[in-house]
Formats: sequence, structure tokens, C-alpha cells
Amino acid sequence: MKVGSALRKRHAQLFGLLMLLLMATGWAPAAQAAANCQATSATLSMPATVVVQPDEGLGPIDGATGTATIIFNCSGLPASKAANDYTATIQAGQTLAPLDNSNNTSGPGITFATNLNGWAVLVTATPVQATSKSCLACGPTSTAGYVPGAVTAPSSAAVGSFSGTVTASYTAQLIKTKTTAGTGTISQNNLIPYWWYISGGSVNSTSQSLGANLVLPAIIITNPTCTVTGGNNQTVTLPTVDTSQLSASGKTAGVTPFNIEITGCPNGFTVASNIFSGGTVSNTTGNLTNTTTGNGGAKNVQVQLLNGPGSSLSGALNLSKTSSAAAQNSGTFNVVNNAVTLNYYAQYYATAAATAGVVNATIKYTITYQ
Repeated sequence: MKVGSALRKRHAQLFGLLMLLLMATGWAPAAQAAANCQATSATLSMPATVVVQPDEGLGPIDGATGTATIIFNCSGLPASKAANDYTATIQAGQTLAPLDNSNNTSGPGITFATNLNGWAVLVTATPVQATSKSCLACGPTSTAGYVPGAVTAPSSAAVGSFSGTVTASYTAQLIKTKTTAGTGTISQNNLIPYWWYISGGSVNSTSQSLGANLVLPAIIITNPTCTVTGGNNQTVTLPTVDTSQLSASGKTAGVTPFNIEITGCPNGFTVASNIFSGGTVSNTTGNLTNTTTGNGGAKNVQVQLLNGPGSSLSGALNLSKTSSAAAQNSGTFNVVNNAVTLNYYAQYYATAAATAGVVNATIKYTITYQ
């Protein structure tokens, strides 16, 4: 009987201990997540290449714009039940990229310098306008930039239970700031870095980097280039003529107009020279010689080129001249509406009484403009 009584007593003590452990587990407070904000970098959708007329005026360049949106996610609010610990503030700035001399610290927007002479980028934002004032709402760092927004937990929220977002949208505009702006590549650059902090209360924090930036992509700035319509190669077909028209030296026949059409040239530019070179040329006459030799080729016949209407020159071109005597082989043409037409003529030229046959000749040309 004594043994049985002792066993019953130990069971009762064990049951009481289990009840105590279960009750203690139920009283433990739930663990709370620390307040935190996160974001990802965004790159402005600027054009990769911007073609600008050399005489483009100062100011914004049409079509050279881009946009980006950044979403800031904050969680774990309120950080404590202290009044100021309900709000996490987003900062834009603190270490802004270099500012252009035209930047207005009060906005609207922030004007950033670029590595390319004469070019800047103006960045504006919504719903809160971007500025580069000297104080970020006078938060813990008090440095240049602005506050895109904040996430605030409601007063009824339990500690660490609330999450929210801030959205900032950006527009960038390429701006010409100098008359003699350069061409080349604007380098990729991190324009605005982002931070967050909790001000005051029992969790007063310094600014913490989000590791996110508003990024300007690389942009190539170029001037328009002249393009030969229909490609660089063309064929000029002279008519069939009777040898009687080329019966003696100096006789000509079959005059045929042709032109070189150029489009896409910069406004205000001038085609300074069009040098014909590289063909088989007679040093005596300055004309193109017949490349069809032997049986089937006409004898004593050359092809002569002449300047046409619209050129500042007239008469036959002496193709034996070098580029140092460009005036002998070229005209000067003004570009109008980004295009210009270079007019010429080709004709047969007899060096003696011509014989019947085929005449072929080739010539290269080099166009320069400024």
C-alpha cells in the first residue's frame, strides 16, 4: 500500500509540472520584426542616340527625354509605441551627382552636369517635386536633396505590424547649355541615391542606404550625316552617237545630265567640295579614258565631265588635278532642308577621228561638308 501511494504522488507532481510549462509558453510575447525599407535602382528610359543639328539652339532637345519609377517598400512599423516611431521617411540625395551651373536649388527639378561639354540633364519628379535644397526636411543628415515621401503606420497598429509603400516617378530632359556643345558619349551615371530613417522616438536612426539609385544611361550625341540617295554607286548611261559627230579632236557629243543627291545633311552646312579622283584619267585632257580596250572598244574617245547648273563653277572638269586644286574639280553647294543636289554632265570627247565601239569609264568621288 505504501508503494502505491508514492507512485500516485509522483504522477500528480509530473502533471502539475507539465501544466506549468504549457502556461508559461502561452504567456511569452510574440517576436516583432525590426522596421526596414527597401527599393531597387531604376534607369531612365533615355534614347541611346540623340541626333542634334549643329545650329540647335540652347535649351531642351525635342524627343530627348526619359522616365523611370521607383517604389519604396517599408515594413515593421511602428518601430515602437513612441509617437515618432510610427513613420519611416525616404530621402533622395545626400550624395547627389555633380550639379550643372544652371541648377536651381529650389527647383523645379534638379539639373545635373554631364561629362560632355555643353550638355546637362534636368530631372523632375512626381508626386513630390525634386529639388536640391541644402536640407532633407532637416532630418538626421541634413544634406542636399529632397524627401519623396514617408510611410506612417496608423495609431492603432501593433508594434511591427504595418507595411506601406512610397512611389516616386521621374522625367529626365536633355538640355543644351552651350552654343559650342560637343558631340560624343554622355557616360552612365548614378544621379540620385536613396536612403531612409526614423526620426525621434526611441528608435531615432541615422540615414540608412537603400542601395538604390536613379540611373542616367549612356547617351551618344551626334550631328546628322550626309547620305547619298540610292547608295554610293550609280551608273550614267550616255546615248549612242554616230562617229561623224566625233570626227576630229576636240569634238563632243552625247551630253547627258546626271546628279548626286545627298540627304540628311545638317541644316546650315555647306558641301565644301566634291573631289573626283581614282579613275583612269588623261593627264593631257583631264578626261576619263576608255577602259574598254582591244576588239569592241571605241578608239580616240574619252568621257568628259562638266559642272552643271547650281554649281559655283562652270565648264569641263580637269580630273587630272589633285585635291590640292579642289576648285578645278568641285562646286560649292548650300544645304537646304537637310538636302542638296550636285548637278553634272557627262559627254563623249574625241581626241582624234573616233572609231565605232563601246566606251566605258569609271570615277570615284569624295564629298566633304562643314
